[in-house]
Amino acid sequence: MVDLCYTAPVSFFSTRLAWPSAVNALSALRAERRAAGLPLLDLSESNPTRVGLPRDDSGILSSLGDRRNLLYEPDPRGLLRAREAVAASCEARGRRFDPDEVFLCASTSEAYGWLFKLLCDPGDAVLVPRPGYPLFDYLAGLESVRVRSYRLEYSHPSGWSIDLDSVASALAEGSVRAFVLINPNNPTGSYLSRREREAVVGLCARYGAAIIADEVFFDFPVEGGERESLLGEDRVLSFVLDGLSKLSGLPQLKLGWILPSGPSRELAEAVGRLEIIADSYLSAGAPAMNALPAVLEEAVSFRRALSLRARTDLGLLRSILEGKDSPHRVLRCQGGWTALVESPRFESEEELALGLLRDAGVWVHPGYFFDMEREAYFAASLILPPEILKAGARAYRDFFAAFD
Repeated sequence: MVDLCYTAPVSFFSTRLAWPSAVNALSALRAERRAAGLPLLDLSESNPTRVGLPRDDSGILSSLGDRRNLLYEPDPRGLLRAREAVAASCEARGRRFDPDEVFLCASTSEAYGWLFKLLCDPGDAVLVPRPGYPLFDYLAGLESVRVRSYRLEYSHPSGWSIDLDSVASALAEGSVRAFVLINPNNPTGSYLSRREREAVVGLCARYGAAIIADEVFFDFPVEGGERESLLGEDRVLSFVLDGLSKLSGLPQLKLGWILPSGPSRELAEAVGRLEIIADSYLSAGAPAMNALPAVLEEAVSFRRALSLRARTDLGLLRSILEGKDSPHRVLRCQGGWTALVESPRFESEEELALGLLRDAGVWVHPGYFFDMEREAYFAASLILPPEILKAGARAYRDFFAAFD
C-alpha cells in the first residue's frame, strides 16, 4: 500500500556546495553592460589564447593528428612517451625525475582533487595561502575537506613573504593533512625563497603534513629574485603540479601532471595509492598525451614571448600609475601573469570597482576576490596586448584623479 502521507526530503543534494550561488554586484553590472553593448576594458583577461601572443603551432597541429590517437592504451600514470617528455622537461630545469613516478591528469584542478582524496579523510583540513586564488574553497569542499589559511605579508619594496608563524600555528592546531603552496603565488607573484623552503619543509615534517606545490607559473619570472622549486624534495612527502594550461598557454588541451617525491617508504605508498585513484578516472586524453613532446618543444618560445609581454606590461603599469605625487603603487611582482596595484580607498573596494566599471568601462578584479587583508587593491593582467593595458591603466588613473 502506498503511503500518501510521505513527505519528500528537504533536499536531494549534498552540502558540498553552497546554493543558491550568489551573483555579486560587479558580475551583475558587467552582464548589464554587455547586454547593452557598452565597451569594456578588461584588465583581468588571463586567457593566453586571446591576447595575441605569437606562436608557431605547426608542430602541435601535426602532432594532434597522430594515428596513435585511435589506439586505446590505458595506463593509470598516462602514456609512457608523454611521461618521458615531462621527465625531460624536469631535467631541463636541473632536476632528474623518473617517468614511472609521473602522473598525467586532465588539469591541475583535477590533480588537487586526486591529492585531497589521497591525503585527507572527510573533515580533515588543507592549509592554503591568503591572499590567494579563490578556487580552493570549491576544490576542497567537493572532497569534503576543510580549508584553513596561512598569511602572506608584504613589505615594500622587497615584496611578499610567508608568515611562518601563521604556518606553524595552523599546523600545531592539528588535522592539517596538506600544506598548499602556489609558487609563485597568484596574485602576489611571490616565489618561495630558500629560507622559506627550509622552514616549510621542517614544519611539515614535524607535524606530518604533505606539501602540494602548484608551480604552473614557475617558469614565468618577471622582476626576478630568489626562487626555489619543490621539485624532487625528498625530506617530506611532496607533490609538484604543472601542466599545459600555463606552461604552453594551451588550457584547452586539458593536460596536467603530478610529480611526487619524498622519503622512500612514504613515496612508494603514495605512488601506489595514487595509481589506484588515477586508474579510477583515466582522464588524460590520447591526443594531448601524444602531442606533448611537440607541445613542450614549442612551449619554450611561447614562454619567452609571454615573459617579454609580462615585463613590458609591468613597465607600462608603473610608468602610467606611479611617479612623483602619484597615489598609486604597483607592488613588487617576482613572477606570474598578474600585478597588484594599491590605490587610495576613497570608497570601499567594491564601490571603487563598481565605479570603475560603470563610469570608466574598466573591469578589474578587486583585492577582496583574493582575500587581501586590507583595501584598496586591484589585480591587473600582465599578458594583455600593451595597447589595451595602456588604455585601461590610463582610464583607471583618470577615474581616481576625479576624486581629487
